[in-house]
Amino acid sequence: MSSVIVRNETRGKDLAWRSIKINKSLDEICHTLEAELAPPELANVRRHDRVSVRFKNPLVTDSPGGRRITTVCLDEITAVANNEKHIVQIKGRSPARDIIDSTWSGMLGEMTLREIVRSIGGEFGIVCDSFPTDGPDPTGPVYEFSWNDESPWARLVTEADTQHFILTSNEAGNLYLWKVAVGTRSEPFAITEGVNMISAEWRENGAEQFHEYLATGGYEICDPVIDDSCPKGRRLMITVPYPLITLHELEERAKTEMRRRREVETVITVPGWGLTDPQIRSLGGTNEKEIFWVPNLLTPVDIPSLGLRRNLLVSSVIHEADGDGFFTSVTLVNREKYL
Repeated sequence: MSSVIVRNETRGKDLAWRSIKINKSLDEICHTLEAELAPPELANVRRHDRVSVRFKNPLVTDSPGGRRITTVCLDEITAVANNEKHIVQIKGRSPARDIIDSTWSGMLGEMTLREIVRSIGGEFGIVCDSFPTDGPDPTGPVYEFSWNDESPWARLVTEADTQHFILTSNEAGNLYLWKVAVGTRSEPFAITEGVNMISAEWRENGAEQFHEYLATGGYEICDPVIDDSCPKGRRLMITVPYPLITLHELEERAKTEMRRRREVETVITVPGWGLTDPQIRSLGGTNEKEIFWVPNLLTPVDIPSLGLRRNLLVSSVIHEADGDGFFTSVTLVNREKYL
């Protein structure tokens, strides 16, 4: 029998919950949590408390206390009472919020990207890993990294983009750098119409799209990168705040921005938060195996009614749970969006 445990790690208390919504995305650094708690739990939560969500399943033998889904710091607690109901709502973001929200000045000499993230994260008690975790540092050098009366976060994300990494939070509330998935995983993740699809929505959005993309940095400006799927007359200039950058790197940055703004995505609602019990059993053990829907999964999709029959990248997931059960909204995009 599966269950979800919401725990206030700061106060060492499990919290009785009524509904949960967890959002993880390749486009956002922080996981977010929104939950409705039982009214008496108002006495057991305070702003800035650290709260974790775990999924407990007897088949998941590597995590007897429950596999961690997310860890957040509470930003907001709201209690509502009227003649009909009394509810307590909490909202939180990954601990990386502290870096994002903070503003100060600083400068770091030549380091790799991972070393810089670890240096800044260390000031907030946040660890940064890269995957695979047992290999050498996969990131390249950053010759100068400085910021002035601002959060360094936007610059970190820009540098990660330049080196083709994604910087995001993990389930424990720390940070990690990873490349976009290069192939489907060995675990049996797939979405198939008539099998595990509750609903599907395909959409194409051009509001943030441009015809011409240019990137400038140092004393250089790259040739325009053209998106012929957007009419002429819309132009975007991207400023990369690094004095030592090549024309090739600037062009790659412009191409990355163009791909990300081609918003063609499919949102699929599936039952549960991940693999079914029979699928988990088929793994022969859950140690170092992914069992939940997470961003960066390259997964087979077969939805004939939408003309989709190919591998697509999971760019975001929203896990939800209430008295009616568990389900996940999975957003799928072409892998090239994050290359």
